[in-house]
Amino acid sequence: MVAPKYSSIVALLLLTIVDAAQAFAHTSIQSRVHLSTEIGAHQLEELYKDTSLPLSRKQSIQHLIFTGLLTAAALPDSSQAKCFDIESCREEGERKIEADLKINPIIKLSNGVRYRVLQPSASYTKVTEGSNIDLIYSISTASGQYMYSKGFGYEKVEFGNKLQSDLGLDSMRVTIGKHQVPIGIEMALMGMGRGERRRVELPPGVGFETSNWSPEPITRRGKTQIEQYKKKLTGFGSQPPFPAETVWDVEVLGIR
Repeated sequence: MVAPKYSSIVALLLLTIVDAAQAFAHTSIQSRVHLSTEIGAHQLEELYKDTSLPLSRKQSIQHLIFTGLLTAAALPDSSQAKCFDIESCREEGERKIEADLKINPIIKLSNGVRYRVLQPSASYTKVTEGSNIDLIYSISTASGQYMYSKGFGYEKVEFGNKLQSDLGLDSMRVTIGKHQVPIGIEMALMGMGRGERRRVELPPGVGFETSNWSPEPITRRGKTQIEQYKKKLTGFGSQPPFPAETVWDVEVLGIR
């Protein structure tokens, strides 16, 4: 049985959950977390006005309110569900991929280079032969294993006498046509605008060897990754050579 002095709090909690459930039924998933925060904050303001309730009990109820609301925000609306088993979910996923590719197709260039636009640009100035650009990049293997990067926030640089994320602090100056990056990357950069980001699938034939293995990694992890990649290309031990691709996320910060 609920103690009399806590009955009003329990009722408040139940009303909060009911109100939230009704509100969530008429909102999109994107707005549910924001809505849950608003409702929870309002109810907690009323809760903390009750000075007779011990702080520990208030904290417990606070946790219940926010946990319940945020869980509800994350749950999909059952009325929106379109698949109920593995096969139907697979088909739904394939339909979404097909629809996405129609809107944002994979562009195939010569020599096997492929790319997709991850972030478009509204800039009228585009990368052309001879352009000087400021570039950030992240390189991974075709299987998705991270190798190294510059300017994406995955590495550390010294700034203000301490190491910080290199996001917004580091970039690479590149002149298109001088092969400071692989030829295949230069090809994929053509036509990009400031702020545009592309994901490039780079075959080894137009890869690192065409830029004398530039850009080079500076971290121990990156150097290890590039040595392993070289061994994969040339073969090692009982492993024959394998034409492994790399995947580059590239973004143009500026064009001069």
